[in-house]
Order: sequence, then C-alpha cells, then structure tokens
Amino acid sequence: MDPRRPRVAVIDDEEDIRCLLASELEAAGFEVRAARDGPAGLEAIRGWEPSLILLDVMMPKIDGISILPRFRALTQAPIFILSAKGETGDKVLGLERGADQYVAKPFETPELIARIRSALRRPQLDEPQLLTDGDLQMDRERHIVWRGRLQVALTGREFALLETFMRRPRRVFSKEELIDLVWGINSEVSPNCVETYISYLRAKLNPSAQSEQLIVTIRGAGYTLRA
Repeated sequence: MDPRRPRVAVIDDEEDIRCLLASELEAAGFEVRAARDGPAGLEAIRGWEPSLILLDVMMPKIDGISILPRFRALTQAPIFILSAKGETGDKVLGLERGADQYVAKPFETPELIARIRSALRRPQLDEPQLLTDGDLQMDRERHIVWRGRLQVALTGREFALLETFMRRPRRVFSKEELIDLVWGINSEVSPNCVETYISYLRAKLNPSAQSEQLIVTIRGAGYTLRA
C-alpha cells in the first residue's frame, strides 16, 4: 500500500457500481476497498483509516442512513451518501446523521471524482492521538490511559472499549453497537460479554469507592461516558 495514495471505501450492494467506481478511482490514483453492504463496509475500514467513504443508501441487512452513525463513530473521514432517493427530506436526514455530501444516482463518475478531490483538498481534522475527558486521559499512540495521576493498565479489548466511549463522550452506545465497534460485525460475542467488559473497565477506572463512576448505564438504552 502506498501511504501517499488517498484511500476511498466504496460500499454499495450493486456489483456493477462497485466495480465501476473501483476501476475509475484506481485509475485516478486512489486506493480502493469495496464492500457489498454496511456491515462488510465497517469491517473493511476498521484500522484502514480511509480518506473518504462512498456509502449507498438502499442496501440489504441495514440501510446506509441507519448505519451511517456507526461509520462516523469509527472515522472523521468525509462520507458521501449515494442514493437514487433525491427528495429533500432524505438529503436532510443523511446530512443530519453525519454525511458530508449527498450524491444522487445516477451520477457522472468524473464529476464524483472531482467532488472527492475537492473534499480531500479541504483541511481535515486529524485523528487526535491524545483523548482527554475530565481527569481521564488516553494516549492512543502509546496505548496508555491515566485517571488523574494514576496510570491504568488495560487489556487490548478494554482499551478499544474505552476508546469508543472517549471518541464520542456523552453518546449512548447500545450493547449491539459496542459489539459491532469493538469486537466486529461478524463476531459471536453476546451482550453478556459486553456487560462483563464494562464491569472490568469500571473496576479499573474506579479503584476506590470514593471515585466517581465514569461509565454509566442508561436504562433501556446502553452505556455512556459521563461528563
């Protein structure tokens, strides 16, 4: 992989469109990963750090609008929604869910590539290596966590779980979302396993009874990192 080539993820259930976009984008100098549905797309971008994502709306398993927040939880890369549904309400919903642009189908590939280049020329927010929330700090690069002046030893899975919360503090994550984001879409992890790892994290982040509980349960919804 050439680190100088921008990376574009193409997520669309239509094979002809995936192949066309992959071919045209690679010819234009991009590195491409393609997936046939949202869950496969999440697995494709996990750890890959795409420069931009092209996400179809009408897909099996889960539609693009519904799964879009899960992509946004993994990356700050621009997300373009591709859809044959061009009504204003659909566009507004896509943008409110975290998309950067809404591209109506059918589209002209040269124009789409021009839009991609334009989006990538704009200054992008770098993924922060140091995450801070109150007295909690995480160094993503060195894989170190502190609470106040106390360094907290975490396993790889515990670190990934806490990172998910710290990247979106105050957002409530359901158990199903945490399984998708931390263990992977196709994993066979049960909700009880999430509860177990939450208890591990709480014990390590709150070593004494006087410590304020950081990860709280929102009854009927999931878990969140408190303010």
